[in-house]
Amino acid sequence: MISISINSLKPAIAGLSKVVSNKSTLECLRCVRVDATPEQVSIMGTDLDMFARITLPEAKCDTAASFLLPFDRLQSIAKRFNTRTILNIEEGKIFCDLGTGRVSENVESLALKEFPEEPAFEIKTVALPESFPRRLTETMGCSSTDATRYVLNGILLDVSDPACHNMVGTDGRHLFSANSFTLPLSQSVIIPNHKLLLWRGLADLPWALAGQKKKSNTLVRIAAGDWTLTLKTIEGNYPNWKQVVPDNRQHSTTVTLPDEHEFGKIVNGLPMTDLNNCPVDLVIEKGSVAVKDTTGGSSILLEGAKAKGADIKIRLNRNYLTKAFDYGLTRISLIDPMSALLFTREGRQMVIMPLRIGDPSPTNQPAPSEPQPERKPMPAINGHTHGATTPYLNGAPRSTTPVIPAADKPAIEVAIDKLDGFKVVFREALTSITELTTLLRQAVRDQKAGEKEIHQVRQTIRSLQGMKI
Repeated sequence: MISISINSLKPAIAGLSKVVSNKSTLECLRCVRVDATPEQVSIMGTDLDMFARITLPEAKCDTAASFLLPFDRLQSIAKRFNTRTILNIEEGKIFCDLGTGRVSENVESLALKEFPEEPAFEIKTVALPESFPRRLTETMGCSSTDATRYVLNGILLDVSDPACHNMVGTDGRHLFSANSFTLPLSQSVIIPNHKLLLWRGLADLPWALAGQKKKSNTLVRIAAGDWTLTLKTIEGNYPNWKQVVPDNRQHSTTVTLPDEHEFGKIVNGLPMTDLNNCPVDLVIEKGSVAVKDTTGGSSILLEGAKAKGADIKIRLNRNYLTKAFDYGLTRISLIDPMSALLFTREGRQMVIMPLRIGDPSPTNQPAPSEPQPERKPMPAINGHTHGATTPYLNGAPRSTTPVIPAADKPAIEVAIDKLDGFKVVFREALTSITELTTLLRQAVRDQKAGEKEIHQVRQTIRSLQGMKI
């Protein structure tokens, strides 16, 4: 029997709820695995992409045991009693003594063999800097959620340059990278976006990391306090992100921001009519910096911001601008109104693609004889766009013109890139096949159980028929 206070159990339930889904089609994924010995008690949940195990140091156990427990029942009972209540757990039963009586609930769960096996990990984790969890949260905030660009639905831990390891996230319209740490990995990996990694309960814990190549997949293990997370990485080629970072030698204007400011609130307070692009103008003029709404009704000077170089007016998505402010990036480098902005500070950088300054209304269109500025789209990375027809800038319309691979790129490399795309599709198909196989096996077990019951009924009928009164 395992005994633990609900106060100690609640953090475990909060974290496991980010992994275990009570709506999963597979019954085994709606359960958690409990492993207990007199020395240690742990609970593990999985969604097949991540295995999350937490050790409960305050739990007490008198005998060794391993069993499955329906997670929704555990959640429900933990909500019913106050935090000082001691909960007792054993296979098939949850109960607690309230002083005035015992509350007991019988639970039914699958056999232990139905639960997916946690991947074995032979490499020890290596401690990471204290800032790593925050940088990971920032990077994931810039990654894509577009299912058609699956390789961007995660962050790249780039160790290709031994002298400068990077953590990178992008959605094709803005990009963030951080490089103030050394990663204990032998090769670059893509960690999928997972809500448990963004959970605040892990943010203040010390983290350690390790990577391991296993057959055709690469696994990553993160140790954070009492938590041990084992993740499957995203297979595929991440875009050449360094290609879109502006060269410092091209910058014509630089802006320095104060360390402490509330510019984000100022930007969000400006009027806005375009809810798709959320535009705002950043105006640098005679050494001063201001933000202006695109209707021309409001212009606010950013006190404390200093500019050097040519005057410039550039339009961008205000959500990306406020994100750069929130991340504490204090230096802005600009080239021209149609080129990417570069925000930097102490090993961190964010690239934001601008919006088109032209207003679609006829009254504000420039004269036909006036030369139009050439729009500079984000270049096709590695000669292709990894799932999108053409990268678009902060909500600007996509081009329907097909992307032509770079002339200097061999055809064999283009073919390899396409194969990488097929691998992602096949991976999703294999996951579906695995789930379908599990369901079919469950159906076979149910059928055998039904046949056994029918056989028992027939035997009973036969014995009744042979009885004489």
